[in-house]
Amino acid sequence: MHPEFIRLGPLDIHTYGVFVAIGFILGLAVASRRARREGIDAERITDLGAWLIISGMLGGKLFHIIFFWNDFLYGWREGGIRSLREGFVFYGGFIVASLTAVIYTTMKRMPFFRVADIFAPSIALGHAFGRMGCFFNGCCYGKPCSLPWAVKFPPPHVMAGIPVHPTEIYEALGNLAIFAGLSAVYRHKRADGQIWWLYVLSYGVLRFAVEFFRGDYVTHYFGVLTLGHLVALVMIAVAAVALAWLPRRVELRTA
Repeated sequence: MHPEFIRLGPLDIHTYGVFVAIGFILGLAVASRRARREGIDAERITDLGAWLIISGMLGGKLFHIIFFWNDFLYGWREGGIRSLREGFVFYGGFIVASLTAVIYTTMKRMPFFRVADIFAPSIALGHAFGRMGCFFNGCCYGKPCSLPWAVKFPPPHVMAGIPVHPTEIYEALGNLAIFAGLSAVYRHKRADGQIWWLYVLSYGVLRFAVEFFRGDYVTHYFGVLTLGHLVALVMIAVAAVALAWLPRRVELRTA
């Protein structure tokens, strides 16, 4: 655990923020290059990317406040406004950023699902770096385990000295695999929206699996499921229906 990347006088730069920034820059670069190949203005992709990171961070923080109120209060008491730099929920950022993309593409008269396909692999790439930031920050940690690759966080972490699943690493590696898979499938996609819904489906499956090893949840439904499990199930179901409908939509357009 290394939450502070560097301190310059009164300014301290958090490792989480550094990794998020790296993921954003790399993801946006990949999306811009793919947009040029698709004949879409790369500048608009860059503009949209800026709006997505802003809305994503706001959505992630909002969901953290709503669903992890006690953690938010504890952080506020300990660090005041500085605590706002930590504690983000990916699902919240994903939902708000998706709504932002719908609004932006509608206003600019851009094909939403074509743009979504362009961004989908980049979201997985950026998320992989974000999870690495979580690892250094000590959040989203796993349950105790005795596996050879278990990790121990130092004090003052709540699990200090206890071997736990490196769930942040699990998800980072999973997201890199999704990025590679989507990038390969993109060259052969058959309809706009296919890559986007494949991302939603694959991330839902990844998150559902990793949730079984998470140790930072207090509330469990039916004795085993977390809030993350429930949202992942919704993502999987919606994406599966959308992917099943895509061939039918292509047939209707070509008929």
